[in-house]
Amino acid sequence: MKTPHVLIIGCGDLGTRLGWRLLSLEWQVTGFCRRPERLPKPFKGVRGDYTDRRDVAALLDLRPDYIVFTPLPTSREPAGYACGYADATALLAESGLLGQSKGGVFVSSTRVYAETEGGWVDEDSRLTDSDPSAASIIEAERVFQENCRPATVLRASGIYGDWPGMFVQRLMQGLASPAPDRISNRIHREDLASVMAFCLTRLESGLPNSPVYIASDRAPTPVGEIEAWLAQRLDLPLVTGSATSRRSNRKCSSDRLCSAGFSFAYPDYRAGFSELIDRQVGAGEGEVGEP
Repeated sequence: MKTPHVLIIGCGDLGTRLGWRLLSLEWQVTGFCRRPERLPKPFKGVRGDYTDRRDVAALLDLRPDYIVFTPLPTSREPAGYACGYADATALLAESGLLGQSKGGVFVSSTRVYAETEGGWVDEDSRLTDSDPSAASIIEAERVFQENCRPATVLRASGIYGDWPGMFVQRLMQGLASPAPDRISNRIHREDLASVMAFCLTRLESGLPNSPVYIASDRAPTPVGEIEAWLAQRLDLPLVTGSATSRRSNRKCSSDRLCSAGFSFAYPDYRAGFSELIDRQVGAGEGEVGEP
């Protein structure tokens, strides 16, 4: 029986964590990235840039069963989001690569939602029409789903899970949020990799996924509560004032994902940060994502 073959486009930290999970299930894993020499030896590494038409066209010969795309903006400006999300996904579609596959997963962001007043959002909530960067993410979702069928979009909240990360770095600098009531939504990077594997293995088993899942832990929490808890655990002063406030303010519901059978290893910030703090005594790693 042929083992499933997944192509992870933009295979960085998250893709590597996913790849290890699938290798343990005896899948074939190919990682497409600019520095494939950094990938673990069990991976098949392919060098390339997903914003380059020629590099994308060269992937056609791989004929993967499943495609996972974990895009990033090429810059923090709207043009960088257009290049890294909408334009890059259009290249994947135009090449015919997405249409070859049996299905796929696209890692998106909860930035796409319109809610800014602290209310709840789910997969059916209204999307923003006032954020040009989010517009590129929304367009990329649409193109991926129209060309890779069946496809699952994972709208991930702030990814954390390595040390020290944004929250702890700010506190170490004596800074805390000027908007402590703003809601923080997070997902531990290990949980996000598990969600991706969950969706792919369901596809391979013939089980349907929702077209969209919110990938966020079970406890949206005010930023100030998290900062106060971290400051106490780390014995750091909590000084409110100088960090830049952000407009996004919403509570992200992962009920649909949990109803499908997924269980979070880190259901709230205490579970994730406690493990990091307990593990971190004088040695650190790093964090990506936005809380």
